[in-house]
Amino acid sequence: MPHCAAWLYDWFMRMKPTATQTQDVAQDMVSRIGCGRLLDIGTGHGRLLFEIHRLNPTLELFGLDISPAMIAVAKKNLKDISSDLRQGRSEHTDYPDDFFDLVTCTGSLYLWDYPEEGLEEIFRILKPGRSAYLFEVYKDVDPDAFQSALRAHLRELDPIRRLLGPYALRKALRIAYRMDEYVAMIKSTSFVYSFTIEKIQLASVPMWLRIVLTKTLG
Repeated sequence: MPHCAAWLYDWFMRMKPTATQTQDVAQDMVSRIGCGRLLDIGTGHGRLLFEIHRLNPTLELFGLDISPAMIAVAKKNLKDISSDLRQGRSEHTDYPDDFFDLVTCTGSLYLWDYPEEGLEEIFRILKPGRSAYLFEVYKDVDPDAFQSALRAHLRELDPIRRLLGPYALRKALRIAYRMDEYVAMIKSTSFVYSFTIEKIQLASVPMWLRIVLTKTLG
């Protein structure tokens, strides 16, 4: 992603519904971990790590993103916060085995070139007994509920974001997986016997799944 595109993405993601979505995920994460190492895969602009730090400054924060330009934006946004930000792919990281107390990812899994390999990498770097929390959009949403929530949020946006927002969301839904496809994907990995999937709302929009993957051995 070019640096100008990364800057535009950061600007677009500052809109109120997306900021609320980030706050929702951050609150969920800090309710599940009091101390230790937390990795955000597909960290993008780094604002989830910023919110997590605001809620719990004791956590050791790590961010991974495939885009060098986005990592540059994240470093700027997190310049006053101790964090380990790296450019890299989800399926091949250089973190040690059994390293993280929690791994999270928001709206990124459906973009991975090799999702099963990425999930196996999460299994490798998670500590035994710990979990990853993936927040992903899914294709087979309730269209009426989605449209109603979208209309409510559009009223809060400036004209440019009001134009771009629906396009971005509908594009995400078009290329996302169905819920049953996520299930089949996870069942082909080491998380086959230790996962849950539930439909949730983030920022009051009913287009999200919370996927919990727990590392169990034996």
